[in-house]
Amino acid sequence: MAQDSASIDGQQGGTLGVPCRFQFTGSAMELFKELFVGYLLTIITLGIYTPWFICRAQRWFWRNVSVRDDAGKEVKLQFVGTGGDLFGTFIVGCILTLITFGIYGFWFIVKLHKFFLENITGQTPDGQPVKLAFNATGGELFKELFVGYLLTIITLGIYSPWMICSLQRFFSDKTKIHVGSSGQVSLRFLGTGGDLFVTFLVGYLLTCVTLGIYMFWFQVKIMKFINENTEITTVSGNKLRLNFTGTGGENAKINIVGILLTILTLGLYSFRFMIRLIEFQTNHLEITSEGPGTPGGTMVQP
Repeated sequence: MAQDSASIDGQQGGTLGVPCRFQFTGSAMELFKELFVGYLLTIITLGIYTPWFICRAQRWFWRNVSVRDDAGKEVKLQFVGTGGDLFGTFIVGCILTLITFGIYGFWFIVKLHKFFLENITGQTPDGQPVKLAFNATGGELFKELFVGYLLTIITLGIYSPWMICSLQRFFSDKTKIHVGSSGQVSLRFLGTGGDLFVTFLVGYLLTCVTLGIYMFWFQVKIMKFINENTEITTVSGNKLRLNFTGTGGENAKINIVGILLTILTLGLYSFRFMIRLIEFQTNHLEITSEGPGTPGGTMVQP
């Protein structure tokens, strides 16, 4: 496939071509330092430092994440939220949730999601700023959850896959990516409850039959379903798709080895274990062109 057959923001030459991949470059030692300092300050301040700790961890994570295409062009990402802003959002949200007997909780969730999402920024290879926006309201989330939980209860849990798809669609469709002055990149979730129900049913049965061993393959199936049903529409109207290339075998190896080594090293391996999990979930994520064929389009592999 030609490198510039499509681009993430619709402008060829100065922006990312497809396919492009996410990459995580953090190390276990860096993670250890971040967590050690964060936990220490949280204990010393009797928990007050928690919002700053969370923002510190977010900054560390996002400065180690980039999106790169086959030509070597990349978008570096960063988190610019501050502990002070998160502290204010958290305090106000908790107080209003208590006063309203939990009703404000839906608005609180939206506020927190907006904070974390809209404080992620980046820059394209040609210098254009990349910003994210989330335009949902607490009322809309309340409606989604109320209807979803009600139908799940009435159907004795059978509606769960449809509820999951509805929520995924809600958060995807309300998210926009602004690229400089070029315009807006939008997301859309195309997955259906019927397809997810089959995945859930087969995954649940195989997990039971294999005494839990299939769980690692089941997790990957869910990740693939969610990512591969997320469509990206660029400024120029190109239709792209997320794709997850990890396998259940890789997931099983990372988890089994990680758990065993964490026990044998009395917890010391846990930092490397966490890095391996982050790398698995990040480095296997890519953006590809959408092709004809299946209802959702097919993935064009590099």
